[in-house]
Amino acid sequence: MKIYRVATGRTIAPFGDLARDLFIGTQTLAAWHEAAAQATGLELVDVDDWSEVVAPAYAFADDVWFTEMVLRHFVADTMKAKTSSRLALDKSLVTELCEPLQDAHVDGDRVGFDVFFCAADPEQLEGAPMHVVKAREMKSEIRLPPSAIAGEGRSRDRAVPLTARVVANVRHWIHLLKLSQLSIGVSIIDALRREPRLMLKLRLMRNKDPWELGPHLRFVHPTARVHPTAHIESSVVGPNVVIEAHAHVHRSVIGANVRLGDHAAVMGCTLADGVQVLRGSYLAHCVSMPDATLASYKVQLSLFGREVFLTSSAWLIDAKLVGEVAVKSDAGLVPVGPFLGCCLGHRVTLGAQVAIQAGRAVPNGLTIVGPPEHFLSHVEALPEGTVLAVRGGRAEPIGGGG
Repeated sequence: MKIYRVATGRTIAPFGDLARDLFIGTQTLAAWHEAAAQATGLELVDVDDWSEVVAPAYAFADDVWFTEMVLRHFVADTMKAKTSSRLALDKSLVTELCEPLQDAHVDGDRVGFDVFFCAADPEQLEGAPMHVVKAREMKSEIRLPPSAIAGEGRSRDRAVPLTARVVANVRHWIHLLKLSQLSIGVSIIDALRREPRLMLKLRLMRNKDPWELGPHLRFVHPTARVHPTAHIESSVVGPNVVIEAHAHVHRSVIGANVRLGDHAAVMGCTLADGVQVLRGSYLAHCVSMPDATLASYKVQLSLFGREVFLTSSAWLIDAKLVGEVAVKSDAGLVPVGPFLGCCLGHRVTLGAQVAIQAGRAVPNGLTIVGPPEHFLSHVEALPEGTVLAVRGGRAEPIGGGG
């Protein structure tokens, strides 16, 4: 049977690329579609309009992300149906995580997306009843800082989902970031499914401390080079990756030809092909598209486009102590919660001493440097022991005639 991918023409700022050409995790949205269709035994056909869908068939908008597992269950449930239906999830941690700006079809406790089984006229798909695929989420707890908790007596613990059954719209760069974070669990589960002996071993260890399980969940491509002192757990590492001395990779997915320098720490990240993380850098819950060069003392919850260059003393603010971080959208500024970093478009370069507020997106191709007057460019000969300060780019004595 065929599955039609219907072009929407949706582009995502600040990149300007079609949603289908942007990255979720280490591969494009289009590549996720193609892999899911192939694994499900469906023939993928690209069309420009819903009217070109020939029933019976499956069809979806090209700005929707879905995993192989959720498509498998939808197809298994509807293959012999006589009426059309829309893929849906029950409201859950997954649907909550992907908010806001989802623009999904909500009916009570069900959230529907533009993925359909088309039994007859494709022009009538908009009104098709929802078919819910159960998410089967596992949950893990994280603890938030006190500044993020609104109201007295509220719990600081927040649940985050782990599931291979995900479907969501891609409407904004925050969805690329959040779905990439969800894709880490999807990729680990998919890698585990390909190793049934390991799966059985982990089931026998299910009552063990989670810290004992993590080191077993490492899937390293045989062509990767990992220094003996590096530490990898709960991660997928792709071909021709180089991980240097004392680097740490935790709950992350690393694409092909990535290089992590000495003492680099990558936690909860996805790094697409060709990314370089320089020595001593710390990245947490970040997402990078291909060929970026990243150096940072600490950067969190941020999204980097192709060929970004981030210097170690640039600061990407990732929290708001009062109120919520807001992002720019077609609807104006939309609050998205207390924690969010920044988005750097393709080929953005951030120089030293640049600070960017949480939730901001930098357009493609810009180079941003710190204030020139803060950098020393003129030094005169002065007596040894003179104490100087930088003013307007010049080193001037403090006090006296300074």
